[in-house]
Parts: sequence; C-alpha cells; structure tokens
Amino acid sequence: MQFMVRNQVNKELAKDLTYSNGQILSSMNSNAHSFASGVFIDNLTKNLGDPALFSGTAEVELQVIRTLGSLFDLPASGTGAILTGGSEANITALWAIRNKRRTNFRTNDSPEIVVPESVHISFDKAADLLGLKLIKIPTTPKYQIDLKLAEEAITKNTIALIGVAGTTAFGTIDPLSDLNTICLNHKLDMHIDAAFGGLVFPFLAHSKTKYSLSFDLKAVASITVDIHKMGHVPIPGGGLLWRNTSYPKAIQFTLPYLAGMPKQSTITGTRSGASTIAFQSLWNEIGYDGYQEIVISCVENTQFLAKELEKRGLKIPIEPSINILGVKTPIDFPLDVSELHKKLWKNGWTTSIVNGCLRFVLMPPTGKSKLEELLFLIDQLIDQ
Repeated sequence: MQFMVRNQVNKELAKDLTYSNGQILSSMNSNAHSFASGVFIDNLTKNLGDPALFSGTAEVELQVIRTLGSLFDLPASGTGAILTGGSEANITALWAIRNKRRTNFRTNDSPEIVVPESVHISFDKAADLLGLKLIKIPTTPKYQIDLKLAEEAITKNTIALIGVAGTTAFGTIDPLSDLNTICLNHKLDMHIDAAFGGLVFPFLAHSKTKYSLSFDLKAVASITVDIHKMGHVPIPGGGLLWRNTSYPKAIQFTLPYLAGMPKQSTITGTRSGASTIAFQSLWNEIGYDGYQEIVISCVENTQFLAKELEKRGLKIPIEPSINILGVKTPIDFPLDVSELHKKLWKNGWTTSIVNGCLRFVLMPPTGKSKLEELLFLIDQLIDQ
C-alpha cells in the first residue's frame, strides 16, 4: 500500500517542469546552488521562531542581515528578518510603517501608499489586509514611476511612497534618489521593493552611484531583498531590512508560551532557518566575487539574447538593465507575441506575456549555448 501511495505521488510530480534543462524562462526562481541545497537539507528542522532552542540559528540570521545590509549601507542601528519571500516582506514593511505612523494619523480615512503601476501584487494584498489605499501612478515609457504624478498624488493621508528595484515585468528600477527627495520634502517613509533586483544591482559596475539603491537615501525605512531568487538558495527565503528598530517594534508581539518569552515582528511564528543558514554558508563559500560572477553571466546572456532577437526583427521596447527582457513583435513579423509564446511553450520553452511583451528571465543554468538552441528554434518558427 505504501508503495502504491508513493508511486502515485511520483506520478503527479512527473507533471512538473524542471529548471535543470535550462528551458524555463518565465520564472524568477531556478535551481538552488548545489552547495546551498546541501546545507539547506542538513538544517530542515531549524526554527527561527524559537530562538531559545535555536540560538545559533538566530545568530546566523543576524549574520545574514549584516551581509545583506552591507550591500545597501544599512546603518549600525539597522535590523531585519528573513521571511518566506518578497510578498511577506513587503506586507510586513507596510504593516510596520502603518503602525509607526498611526499615532499621528488624525483622519478617519484609510492611510494611503503611493506606488508605481509596476508594483508587485503583494502590495495589493497588503492594502487589503492592512486597510490601506493604494494610489497607483502611471509609469513612463521607460517603465519607471512618473515622478510628477507621484508628487501630485500625495495628500494628508499619504504615509509612504514605494520604489521598485527590479520590476517583476521588465527588471526596471525606479528613480530612487528622486523619490527620496519627494519623501523628505513631504516627511514620508519610503520602502524599496528589491526582491529580485536586490541581489543583482549591487554586483553591477557603477550601479551604486547610478541607481542609489541604499539606506544612504534618508527617507528609506526598509528594503525587501529575496535570498531564494538571485541569492540561489532553496525556497523559502525573503529578506526585510529596517533602518532602525522603531519599525519592527511597531509590530512587535511577545510569545509567552516559548522559553525566554521572545518578541517577534513577523507575520509567521514558525520560520524555517534552513534557507537562512544556506545563504550565509553560500556567501561564506563564494563571497561577493562569486555572486558577482553569477550576476554578470546572467546579465550578459540577457544582452546577448536581446541583440540576437533584434537581428531577427523583434523589438526591445525597454533596454534590459538586469537579467529580465521584454520583447515585442512588429506588425509585419510572421508571428505575433501570443503565437510565438504558444509555440515556444509547445516546444518546451516557457515564457510569459506581460504588457504585450514576451518576457524572458535569464537564470542559471540557461547559458549562451542553450540560448543558441532557443534562437535556432525561433528561426525555424519564423521560417514556417
């Protein structure tokens, strides 16, 4: 009987696609680094939610916060937590900002958050859960928030502005420095969603001065950065960094049923420590240089694919800044975006359609030789 049940599970799992063949081009996740996967498996039962039992794991979490913080100039007063992913991190960030500002909020209206239209769906979830009103601002042709419209949208009910570093659609980054100035002028908090781009932009040459993805921007209250995307550790793992402890204290609860009565500022009580330990172990193993090598390879592959698709007559409406690419088909092209998408899927290559563009996310193990296979297939589809 046990064999039959196990066999049935394996039958269902056989329907899953796998990252290993390098043909999944629609996901911001991929195979975890083999070293990180081994560490993860060895630490499956570690619970960050019970620091009295797992004090070493809690210390590793602090190391991860310092490691991530070093990429974004997190001040010495800063803190953070490793959560299940970017969605929980973004919701938690807005929860903290709302509570911190609630004592000074004099109106019966819902607190308002000004966000770009390109914002992740987790902000809609946060608004629904927290009783917030999202004010969505149109984006410019470069798929960045329109600064003029953003500032005009600020009212007495506004408590924060959101900037995105690595949009889900095309990997673009909002003008963070300009958003920071608007926030300072209006005494608002700023949260940066860098769930994907947070472990890409810091490894690109001159990106720090170009993009200002940093707590050096004084209005920045918090930054989301996932470790299970470009951090290459197994799911789940999402980081949230806070400028100082006043933000997590605004959502803090004491757990009287656990030894030591720990305080928590997270949505989940039980938190797996496995991905946290895996990330710090991988960082210790390959370091900044190792991560930079992976990032540069992914970005170079994206630029290669963009140039080759342009040679074939496709259009790149937004120049890729990281390893996400949007492609359009011109009117006279043999296939439209929808047809090309369906034919690629039929041949085992997964893409997605966003804002009328065919979207590619270039993650390991998709390398140049694999992209040449893809281009050969596209040539065949065009000739048909």
